[in-house]
Order: sequence, then C-alpha cells, then structure tokens
Amino acid sequence: MNDGQPLFYTEVGMIHRRKLIVTAAGALVVFLLVVFIFNRNSGTVTRPRVAPLVEAVYALGTVKADRWYAVRFGMSTIIRKLYVVEGQSVRRGDPLVMTDSSIVFNSPISGVVSLIGYRENEMVPAGQQVLLVSNLDDMYVRVPLDQESIVRVRKGQTAELSFENLRTEKVTGRVESVYPSGTEFIVRVNVDSFPDGVLPEMTCDTAIVIHKKERALMVPASSVTNGKITILRKGKRMKVPVEVRAVDGQWHEILNDAVKQDDRIVNGKEKERRGKGNGKNS
Repeated sequence: MNDGQPLFYTEVGMIHRRKLIVTAAGALVVFLLVVFIFNRNSGTVTRPRVAPLVEAVYALGTVKADRWYAVRFGMSTIIRKLYVVEGQSVRRGDPLVMTDSSIVFNSPISGVVSLIGYRENEMVPAGQQVLLVSNLDDMYVRVPLDQESIVRVRKGQTAELSFENLRTEKVTGRVESVYPSGTEFIVRVNVDSFPDGVLPEMTCDTAIVIHKKERALMVPASSVTNGKITILRKGKRMKVPVEVRAVDGQWHEILNDAVKQDDRIVNGKEKERRGKGNGKNS
C-alpha cells in the first residue's frame, strides 16, 4: 500500500479548489467591470422630486407709522412751553407746544409723542422738527429692494414677516404698492395685525412670496442640457424638450408636461462626459 497516495489526492484537491477560487474571482471582476461599463454608458439615473415649492424675495423691512404729525416752525422761534413729554399719549386737539409769540400748536391726530427735538427756551431754526406724534394703531412695513428683485414684485402678493425675539409669531401681510423713492425701490406691505410690542422703526425679516406651488415637479439642474432632458419611460430612453425655472443651484422646476412623476431622469453630466469620450475614440 502506498503511504503517499492519500497525500497526493489531498494536494490535487487543494489545487482544484484554488482553481475554482481564482475562476470565481475572475468572474466577479468581469461582472463588476460589465456593471461599471453599463452604468457609465447609461448615466446616473434618478427620480423626479415632487415637493411644495415657495419662491420668495427676501429683504429687511422697517415698521413705519402710517399717520404722524411733525411740528415745524416757518421761522426761527424760541419755545416758550412744552405741554407733552416723549412717550405721552395725546388725543386729537391736545396742545403740544407754545412759541414765544404765544402761538400754540395742537395735535391734529391721536397718538403717542415719539420724538421731542428741542426743549423749552431753546431757539429752533426754521424748518427743523420740534416734535413728532405717531399713531401706533396704523402701521405698515417699508421694504427697500434692489433693481433685480423689485421687477418681480406685484401688488397683492403675500409677505411673511418675522421679528427678532418674536420668531414664534406668524405675521403675514400683503403688498400694497411698489414705487421709487429717490434712488431706492420701495415695497409697501400692509399688515392686518402686528404682534404686541411692535413699534415704529423696528426691523423685520421679510419674505415676499413670488411663486408658490403645493406639488412642484423638480429635476436635477445637471440633467437639463440646452433646454432638453433625457428620460427613461416604460423601458424606453428618450430626449424631450422642457421648460424649467431655476429653484436653486441643484434643482429646476418643470413648467410643461414633458416629464412625468414616474419617469427616470438621466444625469446630464454623465451624458456630456460620455459624449466627449466617444468623440475621442472616433
């Protein structure tokens, strides 16, 4: 009996198993290479995104009193008597100030004395503001915008306001008018109700809603090339023209019916890279 025979069979078995392992590894490499080539040729495929979309113009607004009365003198005058102090509430017809010639200025509105610029026995130059009465029950928000933003704002658009330390308070308004003021472009926003404590000259973050849709269909911005997009629909690959609106640097909203929610979108960057590669090989 040959004592080495079992050892010979064992070595043959080990060699056979090594060949199987090498063959399997080679097949795996070939499979992965095929998948890589297929994916490279097919491009990155993604789904359209359906989500609420709000497009807005953002700026810093300032609360203004809509009704106010400023006392000014037509000539340089000395104040003989002040009847009010800053922060005092006044009614229509209440006396405010008396000049050295005994002329008394009465308030034509009800409100609060929000500014006193001069004191008794002081000389007030002609045209300077002596004091200011502001009606705090009638306020609006003044929003300056740049030229690119102002052309998108229209009367009647909704505005959302947010005040520092009052972030939990939801404040909404509506664009009342759009107009130039000197070298500025101004939007007036009327607000139905301000939170308690809001006063004239306070600032607020303002978002004027330009476009709003509850279910907007969006695709990656990189998938759109020269106004067209490549899609996979029911197993067929096709290129369709699209009308889009830029949402941000990564997504575009589809405005026409060329793309459906069930379509698959082929990334444009992959198509462009594949096209350049084909050009080199030709």
